[in-house]
Amino acid sequence: MPAEPATSNRASSRDDPPAASSSSSFAYPPPPRRRSPPPRRSPFTPRPGGRLDRFRRKYTDPSLFIYALLGLFLISFVVPIPLPFFSDSYRVFHGGRSASSVSKSTRAVAETACCCASSGTSRPAATTSAVTARDSDMGWQKTFALASRSKGCHLIQKEVEREISEGIKDVKVGMLYLFIQHTSAALTLNENYDPDVRTDMDAVLDKIVPMSFAWKHTDEGPDDSASHTKASLIGPTVTIPITNGRLNLGTWQGVYLCEFRKDKHTRKIVATVLS
Repeated sequence: MPAEPATSNRASSRDDPPAASSSSSFAYPPPPRRRSPPPRRSPFTPRPGGRLDRFRRKYTDPSLFIYALLGLFLISFVVPIPLPFFSDSYRVFHGGRSASSVSKSTRAVAETACCCASSGTSRPAATTSAVTARDSDMGWQKTFALASRSKGCHLIQKEVEREISEGIKDVKVGMLYLFIQHTSAALTLNENYDPDVRTDMDAVLDKIVPMSFAWKHTDEGPDDSASHTKASLIGPTVTIPITNGRLNLGTWQGVYLCEFRKDKHTRKIVATVLS
């Protein structure tokens, strides 16, 4: 009787896993995977989904900034508010002056021009030629006309102080700059007591720059070029310090107008106060 084949102690089942091959690198069951630790966040890193993260995502859109600039640009045409780059009232576009001072100066110049056109004169009268501009940050400026004077050196101290009293009354420490807008007259500082000083000064200037010289430029008379030369020698400006609302001049110092033309002329002075 033939022998029965040897059988294993337990019957094979479908559920049994296949025998692991010696050549396979995977084991069954697979080992549990180890979770990697979460990345470390610094104290300044916004928490994902937190308030700071939501704020950053919501308000860092560049389109919001563009819309804001566009809104300011449109508002500047309706409401007269100073906007740094769009409004015409910003001081940088007007030489450091505010819009109110610019409009006042422009209006004064326009009124002066209208008066000249209506009267048919080429130059404004002394009462209508004053133009004043004030800026609380930059200073004060005024253009005024002096009374007509003939040739010679004239003391104009009181006339100047009367015109600039408004601009220097609140100045503790500052400077006054006087500038004459002409080429045949000049400004200087000299003796304010003895009038003979002014007479001598005029005579010496005539000696230094004689009218009898062979001048080529004589379109306005024989004293034309001589007056221009004297004006360059003396100069068009005077600088005076201001202390506690007053001109800080020496005891014997005064402001001179040096008129070099024989005929009377009305001269304009630009006074600038900086503090």
